[in-house]
Amino acid sequence: AGHNVKLGRGGIREIEFFAQTQQLIAGGREANLRVIPTTDALDELANNNWISHKTATEMGAAYWFLRAVENRVQMINDQQTHTLPQDTETLNAIACLMGFATLDAFETEYRAALGTVSTNYTNLFVDKNALSTQSGSLVFTGTDDDPATLETLCDLGFSSPQLASSTIRKWQYGGYVATRAAAARAHLTELIPTLLQTIAKAGNADKALKRFDDFLSRLPAGLQLFAMLRSQEQLCHLLVAFMASAPKMAEAVIRRAHVLDGLIDPARTAEIVDPVTLRTKVDGFLVEARSFEEVIDRARIVGQEQKFLISAGLISGSITPNLAAIQFANLAQTLLDRLFEHVRELFEKRHGKVAGAKVALLAFGKLGSEQMNVSSDIDVILLYDVPGDVVHSDGGKPLATSLYFTRLTQRLIAALSAQTAQGVLYELDMRLRPSGNAGPLATSLSAFTKYQMEKAWTWEHQALTRARVVFADNGFETKINDNIARVLAAARDNKQIIADVVDMRARLLRERPARHDFDFKLVEGGWIDLEFIAQSGVLLHGNIPMPLRRDTAGILRFLSKENQLKGGEKLADIYELMSAMVQITSACLVNPFLDKNWTDAFKALLSRLTNYPDFARLENEVAQMKKIVIKASKNWFAENC
Repeated sequence: AGHNVKLGRGGIREIEFFAQTQQLIAGGREANLRVIPTTDALDELANNNWISHKTATEMGAAYWFLRAVENRVQMINDQQTHTLPQDTETLNAIACLMGFATLDAFETEYRAALGTVSTNYTNLFVDKNALSTQSGSLVFTGTDDDPATLETLCDLGFSSPQLASSTIRKWQYGGYVATRAAAARAHLTELIPTLLQTIAKAGNADKALKRFDDFLSRLPAGLQLFAMLRSQEQLCHLLVAFMASAPKMAEAVIRRAHVLDGLIDPARTAEIVDPVTLRTKVDGFLVEARSFEEVIDRARIVGQEQKFLISAGLISGSITPNLAAIQFANLAQTLLDRLFEHVRELFEKRHGKVAGAKVALLAFGKLGSEQMNVSSDIDVILLYDVPGDVVHSDGGKPLATSLYFTRLTQRLIAALSAQTAQGVLYELDMRLRPSGNAGPLATSLSAFTKYQMEKAWTWEHQALTRARVVFADNGFETKINDNIARVLAAARDNKQIIADVVDMRARLLRERPARHDFDFKLVEGGWIDLEFIAQSGVLLHGNIPMPLRRDTAGILRFLSKENQLKGGEKLADIYELMSAMVQITSACLVNPFLDKNWTDAFKALLSRLTNYPDFARLENEVAQMKKIVIKASKNWFAENC
C-alpha cells in the first residue's frame, strides 16, 4: 500500500532507465537500438547480446504488468496518480480490475514483478570497486600520507608507497587536464581501488603506476574514459596491460578514446571473423553520413575502432596471430570496397558512366595474401574493361575513357589516404601498376595482361603470385583471374628466373639492411627469403593450385609434399612463427626496431603469445631458425638453377 508504481523501487522508471542507459552506451554504433518503445528497446538489446532474452522477457512482462496496474490506479478516481492506495477496499478494487480473485494473489504477483525489476536494475549498476574493504584502507585526501593507506599500498606490492600515494593525490586534486573536471575526478576516485589492484597484478607495481601516470598526464579529457573504465572492469585490466607491454595501444587511446567503444560491446568480439557481419556493421555506420566528407571521416572512425579491437584480441590471446592477419585484411577489403562505391557514385553524378565498362580493384602484397597487420599499407591497382567503340563517358561533364578511370582512381586514393581530422585510413601503394610510378593510375585489363606477358620483370611476376581481386563488377573477376592464371602458366627461362630472384635478394640485403634482429621483413633468413622461395616456386612449377599460390606457408608445405623442397614443413612453421611475431610487435610497439622499446613486459608478452617459456628461449630459437632459412634458401636456388 502506498507504493509508487512509476517512481518507486522496482517500478516502471527503473525498467526505462535499465533500457535507456544501455541504449545511450550502444546506440551510437547500433542503429537498431534507437527505438522509442521501452519493450522494443529491451528486445533489441537482447538481439544484440547486451542482455539475455530471458531478461528482456522478464523486464518486458513486468513493464506491461506495472503499466496495467498504473492504469487501474488512475481509473479509480480518474486521477493522474501513480501511487497505490492505502486502504484495503480500494486495493481490493484494483486487484479485481487486474483480474485477481484475492488481494493476496495480486500482492504476490506485484511484489514478484518489483523484485524482478529491482534485481536486474541493481545488477546493471552494481558497484564492483570493493578493494578498500578487501585489502585495507585507501584514503588520498589531505596533504599528509594516511598510515593505513601506505600499509595497504605495501601489501599490494608497491616498494615506494609514499610516491604512489602522492601520485594519486595529484590526480585527486586536478593536477592534470584529464582530472580537472569534478565529474572526472569523481569517477576516478571510484575507479582507484580497481585500478591499483590491476596495476599491482601487472608486474612491477611502481613502474606500472608511473606509466599510467604518464598516460594520464597526456590524456586530453578524462570523464568519458574514467566512466567507461569504472563500469567495465575488464577494460581497466586491458588498459593497464597496454601500459605495461603495448604502448602503441595506449597511444591510440590517448589520441582517440572512442577506440575503446568496441571492447564494451558484447556483440562485437567476433564480428570481424564473418565478412558479411562486418560489412553490415560498416554499412550501418556509414549510412548515417550526411555528406561524402562525413563518409570519409566515419570510415576512419570505424576503421580505427576495428583495428584496435583486433589488436586487443591479439594481445589478450583471444584470437590467434593468423586469425588477426585475416581479420585485418577483411577489414581493409570491406572499407576499400565501401569507399570505392561511394567515390564511384559521386564521380558518376558529375561525369556519368562509361557505357558497358567494368571495373575491378586488384590487391597485391599483404592484402592480396590476407596477411595484413595493423600497420600494413594497401597495394592495389584499378583495372577496367571497355567495349572498343566507347571513347568517353556520358555525363554532364564527359571525360575520355582513359582519363575517366585515372580521375576515378585519384578520387579513391584521396578517400583512403588523405589526412583528415580523423587521421589517415590506409597508406596506398600503387607502384605495382604497369610501368611502375611512371605508368597510368588506371589500366585496361588488356594492357595489363599484355604488359605482364611481354614486358614485366621477374619481381612483378613474383608480386602477381599474390594478386587477389577485392572488388569487381559482375563477371569481371573471373576474366581477371583467367588472365592472371595464363600469365603465371606461361613458359619461362627458369635459370633467368633464379638469377633474377637471387640478384634481387642480394640487392635488398645491400640497400635495405635489417634494422633489428627481429626485423623479419628485411633480416637475412627472414620473411623475404621464405617468400622468394614460395614465389619462385609458383613461377617454376606450374602444378601449384591457384587458390594456394597466395599462401606462402601453404606453398612451402605443398612443395615439400611434392618432393620439390626439402624441409618445407619446417620452413612453413618458421614462416608462421615469424608472422606471428610481426603481428604482435606491430600491434604493441610504436617503433618496434628500437631496442629500448623492447621492455621486459613486452618480451614476456611476446614469449607468452608465441608459446615460449621465456624470451631468452625465444631469442635463441629465432637465431637458429634464421640459420635454417638461409641454408634452405641457398640450397633451393642452387638446385633449381
